[in-house]
Amino acid sequence: MLLAPRRAGVARGADERDGATPQRGRRTLLECMPRRTVFRTLTYLSSSDMLRLLCADPRLRPFVNAQHFAPWRKRCARLYAAEAAYARAIMHEDVAEREEQAFVEAYQASLLALGVAHAPTQTHELISAAVLAPGMPDASAAQEFLVPWILGRVAAHDAFRLLDCADAVELLSLARVFLAVVRITRASDSRGGPSRQYHQMLHVLDADCAHALAAFFAPPPMEARPAQLTAEQQRFVDYSVQKTDLVCVQAFAGTGKTRSLLAYARERPMQRFLYITFNAATARSARAQFPPNVDCRTMHAVALRHVTLPEGQVLGALRPRDVVRLLRNALPDGKSTKDGAQRNEKLAPTSVAMYVLRTLDKYMQSTDAAIRADVHVPKHMTRTTDLRPSAVAESVKELWNAICAGRTADGRAVPCPHDAYVKLLHLRGAAMTAFQEYHVLLLDEAQDLSACQSAILLRARGHCGIIVVGDVHQKIYGFRGGSAAAFHAKRYPPSMQFALTKSFRFGPQVAQVASSILGLKAPPPWHTGEWTRPHLSGTGTDAVLRAWNGAPRVHAQVPPRKKRKCVPDVGLVRHTRIYRTNALLAQDALHCATQPRPPTLYMKTSQRMQDAALLTLFRDAHTLYHGLGPLPRSSPLREFFAWKELVEHVEADDGGGDSKLSLVVSLAPQLASPDFLGRVRQLEQCFSASEDAADVVMTTVHQAKGLEWDTVVVANDFSPVWEACAPTLQPQVATFLAQDELNHMYVALTRARHTLVIPHGVQLWLAALDGLFRFRFAPKHARNVCPLCNAQRTALLQRCSSRMPFRVMSTPVPCPPGEFDAFVEALGCLACLRPRLDADPDLEDFVRWIDGSGVSTASGKLSAAAKLRTTRKAARTREVESRRAARFAKLPFVASENRRTLYRSMLEEKKLAVVQWFAAERAWIREARADGDQDMEGPAVYQPMATL
Repeated sequence: MLLAPRRAGVARGADERDGATPQRGRRTLLECMPRRTVFRTLTYLSSSDMLRLLCADPRLRPFVNAQHFAPWRKRCARLYAAEAAYARAIMHEDVAEREEQAFVEAYQASLLALGVAHAPTQTHELISAAVLAPGMPDASAAQEFLVPWILGRVAAHDAFRLLDCADAVELLSLARVFLAVVRITRASDSRGGPSRQYHQMLHVLDADCAHALAAFFAPPPMEARPAQLTAEQQRFVDYSVQKTDLVCVQAFAGTGKTRSLLAYARERPMQRFLYITFNAATARSARAQFPPNVDCRTMHAVALRHVTLPEGQVLGALRPRDVVRLLRNALPDGKSTKDGAQRNEKLAPTSVAMYVLRTLDKYMQSTDAAIRADVHVPKHMTRTTDLRPSAVAESVKELWNAICAGRTADGRAVPCPHDAYVKLLHLRGAAMTAFQEYHVLLLDEAQDLSACQSAILLRARGHCGIIVVGDVHQKIYGFRGGSAAAFHAKRYPPSMQFALTKSFRFGPQVAQVASSILGLKAPPPWHTGEWTRPHLSGTGTDAVLRAWNGAPRVHAQVPPRKKRKCVPDVGLVRHTRIYRTNALLAQDALHCATQPRPPTLYMKTSQRMQDAALLTLFRDAHTLYHGLGPLPRSSPLREFFAWKELVEHVEADDGGGDSKLSLVVSLAPQLASPDFLGRVRQLEQCFSASEDAADVVMTTVHQAKGLEWDTVVVANDFSPVWEACAPTLQPQVATFLAQDELNHMYVALTRARHTLVIPHGVQLWLAALDGLFRFRFAPKHARNVCPLCNAQRTALLQRCSSRMPFRVMSTPVPCPPGEFDAFVEALGCLACLRPRLDADPDLEDFVRWIDGSGVSTASGKLSAAAKLRTTRKAARTREVESRRAARFAKLPFVASENRRTLYRSMLEEKKLAVVQWFAAERAWIREARADGDQDMEGPAVYQPMATL
C-alpha cells in the first residue's frame, strides 16, 4: 500500500517495529483522499483484493462495510461462499448445523433483497428484480443491457460498455445472485419434473457473468517485449538474495524462467552461483548460456562429487533378475490373490523382486532415515498378493546394506543405483560443506526434485541463499520421485515469493484453457488462507479447436496430399500429437499404417522407443505372446520366459518403471490378430527420417515437456476422466493422484504455440466449468427464413457456441463481429419449435424464459405489459414486503427436512447434465450434416472450441 510522507515531529513508534498495526501518525494515501474518491478506488478491487487491503490497514473497514457500497457484490460473495461451504460439507458427510444455517440465511436474505413475490423457479423475473433492487442503476440503463442479454445477442462483458463500471459490477452480481436463487429453489422443488432439471442455460449465463467480473478485476495484460524483462521478471531480478533467504518463483509454462535466472546471474558478476537442474541435457544447454560465474550441474552430479563409493563399485541400475541373483533365498515367496484363473498361483521370483525394487526406490526418494514396511512398501502389493510387507521390507534392508557395502555378504558385486548415492549424501548430512563456496543456489525445475533431493539442497539455507524456480503444475515425474517438496511452504517457509504468469509461447486462447484446467485443482496441502486460482496470460494470436468424436485417429487428421486444398479452414495438416501413454501412441501408429494413404510419422520418443526399437519390440512381443521360440539377447523382453510372467511383472510395477513393458501388455488384443506382423511391416514404411519431413509427430507428454510446436493435438488418454469426478458445486480434483494427472493434461495443453486441438475428455471438464453452447434469437432481418417451415420470419432461434473462439487460418483474421457469431445453427421460428420443446429441456427452459420476461423477439424490446407489471411491483407497500418475508420462511428449501438429500441430488444431476449437453450437441450436428449444411461439409474433424 502506498504511504503518505511522515509528518514532521512524529517519532518512530511501535508501528515501525515488528510489522505492527500502523498508528494514527502514519496516514495512508487512501486516508488523504476524499471519501468519494476512496469509494471509487475500492470499486476497482475484487473481493479478495479488498480483504487483503483490510488486512494491511483495518482502518478502511468502515468504507468496505458501508451499506451503500457494493451491496450486491458483497451479497453475491456471501451467498456463493455459504453455498460452497455447504456443498463441501455434504460431500464429506460432515454437515455442521452452523454451515447449513448460514446457507439458508444467505438464501433468504437474497430472496428478500431481490424483492420477488415468490421463490422463483424460472428466470423471467430477472428484469423486474434488477429494476426494483435498491442501489441499481435506473431502469432504462438496466433494461438496455438485460434485454439483449436475455435474447442471447450480447455477452455479459457488454455491461461495462453500456453502464458505469460500478453499476455494471452491481448488475452482474445481482444477476449471479438471481440465477443462484433459481437454481437452489429448483433443487428443493418437491414436484419434480422439468423445473428440477439442471439446465445448461443457467450454467452458461452464470459462467458468462463470472468471467466478465473476473476480466474486469484482472490486472491489465502486459505488453510483449521480447528484448526486455517483464515487470514480473524485473521484480524478481531486482531482489537481492541473502544467505538466510529462500526465494520461491512459480513460473508457469513459457513465462521465461531461464531468461530470468540468466538476468539475475548477469547482474551479479561478483557472486558465484550453482545452477542445479533435473537432467544432463538441460545442464549442458545451461553451460552454453550462463556466464562464467555460474556452475551448471545435475543433482546427481552434485551428490557424486561429495560421496565416496566402495572401491570397485560401478554405477548402474538394478534389474529384477539382478535382485533375484543377489538375494537368492532372502526373497520371500507369495501367491496371487486376484480373482480369476491366476488366483493362488505362485508369483515368479522376478515379480517379487519388482516389489523389492519399488520399495527401495520409494525409500531412496524419501527423507526417512530407515526403511519402513508401512510407508515404503507399495500399497497395491497387499491388494493383489499375499506377500507380507514386513518380509519385503527385510529383503530391501538386506539389498540396501549390500549397496552401501558394494557387495553382498558372500562377496558378489552390487552396482550402485543413481538414487542410492543421493540418499547416502542425505543420510551423511554433508550438504552444509558442499555449497559453502557459492553465494546462491539456483534450483531449476524444482518440482521434479524428490523429497530427498530437496532436503539436501534446502539444508544449505544459512550457508548460502537459495532460489527455487519451477512450476508445481508441471510435476509429472512422480514415478521417479518428483514431489515439489521444495515449494512446501509449511515445511520450508520462503522469505519471498514471486510468480511469472505472462507466457510468450502461446496466446490468450490457450492460456485461458490452461487456466481453466488448473482451476480444477484444490489448494496444495501447504497452502493457508484464501486460495487464488492460477491464472495465465498469453501474447499474440492463437486458436483452440475441439475434436468432434473424442480423439480422432491420425489418418483422419491428415488428409491425403492430393486433397489438401479441399480441407476447410479448420482442417489440420502437419501437427504434433501428444499422448499420456505409450500404449495409445503405439495403437494409433499401427492403426495409421493400415490406411489407404497413411501419413508419414516421426516418433519423438525416448531412445528406447524410436522407430527401429519400436518395430523390434512389436516383433519380440508377437514371439513371446505366441511362444514361438527364444528371444534374442538384445530384446527388452528376454527376461521373461512366458507371457504370464510379463503380465505379473507389469502388475507389480504399477506404472513405476518400464513403460515399454506396459505398452506390450496393452497390445494383447492386437497381438492375437493373424495380420499383426503384416501391419508392423506396413508401419515400417510410414516412418520419416526427420521431424521436419513428417506429417505427424507422435510423442508422449514426458518427452514433450520443455518443447513446443505450432500445432498440437492432445490425445484422449489423459486422466482424470469426467466419470471419476465427484459431484461438486465447483468441479475440483482434490486427491493427490488425480491432481498429478491434471498436471500431465496441463503440460500437454501448453505445448502449442498457435493451434491447440483438445479431445473429448478435456472438453467435458471445460464444459463442466462454463457450459458448452447457448441459445439466442437472431437479430431482426428481412431475409430470415425458417428452415422448418420455409417461411420468412423476423426472428429465428439459433444455437451457438457459448464463448467466442478464433478460427484457424494460414494468416490471422479479425474476430467475428458478435460474441456468439462463430459456429451458429438456425433451429427455426418459435411457431415451429414449440411442439418440439419436450425433446430438449434446455431449449424449453430458454423459451419459457423469453415468454415470461415480456421481451418481444421481433422488436427486441420490453413489452408494454411487462413495463406495467414492473411499475405495479414498485408501488408495493412495506406491509406487503413483511408478508412476503413471512411466506419465505415456509419455502421448501428453508423448511425442508430432506434439504441435504435434495441438494445432493442437484449436484448429481449437474454431473449427468454435462454428458447430456454433449449428446444433444452431437445430435444437432448430425442433423445439420444430414440436411446438407455447407458449414459441415468436407472432412472437418475439428471445429472452433468455446474458449473458457
